[in-house]
Amino acid sequence: MAFDYEKTAKQLMEELGGKKNIVSLTHCMTRLRFALKNDKIPDGKKIEKIPGILRVVSSAGQYQVVIGNEVTHVYSELMKQGKFKDADSTKEETKKGGNIVARVFDFIAGSMTPLLPAMLGAGMLKTVLIVFVMSGLIDTAGSTYILLNALGDAFFYFLPLFLANTAARKLGANPMLVMIIAGAMLYPDLITLLGEGNATFLGIPVTSSTYSASVIPIFLMVPIMKYVEKWVHKIIPDILKSFMVPLLVLLISFPIAIIVIGPLGMILGSYLTIGIDWLYTHMGPIAVPLLAACLPFVVMTGMHLAVFSICIANFMNAGFDALVMPAMLLSNIGQGGATLGVALKTKNKELKPNATASSISAVFAGVTEPALYGVTLKYRRSMIGAMIGAAAGGLYAGITGVAFYVLGGAPSVFSIMQMIGPSGKATVVNGTIALVITFIVSTAASFILYKDTEEASAEKTEPDSNLSKPLIERIEIKSPLTGDIVPLEQVKDEVFSSKALGDGIAVMPKEGKVYAPGNGTVQVVTDSKHALGLVLDTGVEILIHVGLDTVRLEGTYFDAKCKMGDVVKQGDLLLEFDLKEIQKEGYDVVTPVIISNVRDYISIKQVKEGSVNKDDVILSIV
Repeated sequence: MAFDYEKTAKQLMEELGGKKNIVSLTHCMTRLRFALKNDKIPDGKKIEKIPGILRVVSSAGQYQVVIGNEVTHVYSELMKQGKFKDADSTKEETKKGGNIVARVFDFIAGSMTPLLPAMLGAGMLKTVLIVFVMSGLIDTAGSTYILLNALGDAFFYFLPLFLANTAARKLGANPMLVMIIAGAMLYPDLITLLGEGNATFLGIPVTSSTYSASVIPIFLMVPIMKYVEKWVHKIIPDILKSFMVPLLVLLISFPIAIIVIGPLGMILGSYLTIGIDWLYTHMGPIAVPLLAACLPFVVMTGMHLAVFSICIANFMNAGFDALVMPAMLLSNIGQGGATLGVALKTKNKELKPNATASSISAVFAGVTEPALYGVTLKYRRSMIGAMIGAAAGGLYAGITGVAFYVLGGAPSVFSIMQMIGPSGKATVVNGTIALVITFIVSTAASFILYKDTEEASAEKTEPDSNLSKPLIERIEIKSPLTGDIVPLEQVKDEVFSSKALGDGIAVMPKEGKVYAPGNGTVQVVTDSKHALGLVLDTGVEILIHVGLDTVRLEGTYFDAKCKMGDVVKQGDLLLEFDLKEIQKEGYDVVTPVIISNVRDYISIKQVKEGSVNKDDVILSIV
């Protein structure tokens, strides 16, 4: 844990104008998304100073706070502190800001966001199934394959049903009524009837269509059903509303859906696919690199989720996507390469590990916000390097026809598997080459373009409170455990060894006790009790993390002797843990002791090697 989630959530809510100013709250993989009554209240610069917050983006009527991988923890704290109900279900709307195009994109993005976890999981499952089939581990005629394939296909087949729920909540319509309409459009007997091509409703012909995996019909139906329900509410007496309103809404909406909106949506979808196909066919070598280079700026607005709906339309109509997903992948790899270029060149001891960690996140997890907001936007020459690399790889991908045959999964190096298609179709080789080109070119371009003078210039724009604060007196940190010293670089956890969370040291404990390394206040104790944070009276912020991945024990074998807010003195017992039992469970018990606020100091030096007892000085800070 890099910061106090509770404190961050509290400060954030205050800066946003309090609970009363927050209409709704959702989150995606890296950012919080707020709908505010008055978006003039928040001061973005103040919010960006809150620990753990990377960036603030206001776009299309949505106030977005970028946090990164810790977003779910802050979201949970906000939900708990604000006592919000289902954040998407509120029917209260913000003031209509922005033009119609911005509001449409906001509607699409807000509807797609809650579906991402399911989409990523289902997509990766289908990717794994393809690999298993190709390796001969699973037979496509066997029941195991059929069962797992059903699990992977379910999300995409019933996508209109899921989208009906999220889109209705986003727009303030009745989710259950919209879901009934979507469910009827997927009903097996209705699909059979429409397939025969002679269906009518009260004598009106119904166009033959298949709505599985479609998105446009639902996006069109939700606003219509919202206004139908509002109109029905006005004309029905209160005594009859409980059953007459839903009945009439369904009876009015269903004919509109199957006679007009459904076929219209499918037509629009086909034209969209034709347009994209034309763009790719006639401008493929140019379209892919252009989109790949520009995507970081789309991500900044949060509208990449709306662009993703185009990708779904491609899969629905063509069975593959040769534009959006390849561009997204190469854009992410470009960010990873550019931040690595900065890490290789910079001499800044804090920027180097942060850039390295951001590169790993972008390349292997497909999460680019740490790279984007922490490095490339801040140091603009590295952004140019990212765009050059993405465009170079995109040009190769466009020329060779790189395509994705499986939808889902955050675009990362593991997306190569999604380029394996049915009937032997595959663009894996060319996709891999495009990926390598992007990574090498973006790394080299960023390395050449970036200068530490740019970093120094960027630092001058930061508030004085963020600058290093030389101390007259040296601060000594005493060991919180008895054991053997382990250099932080040797800890078998990239987050600690890369010093992404801060600098410090690690101790291999000989007894299951953690003591206060100085006088101060307990800032946080995790629910799983395996880690705690303190702020010493000297201002030093310390994280003590017992073992690696021990959060999975969920508190078993740990006994916290303190709680958040406790004032402690050096040597006070803070935590006890059963060392032998944790080791029996197979966990590495090496315990990192991290100085979190490294930017406040000139240097942090290790002053002890070998064995160490509690109260021995292990770190010197100036």
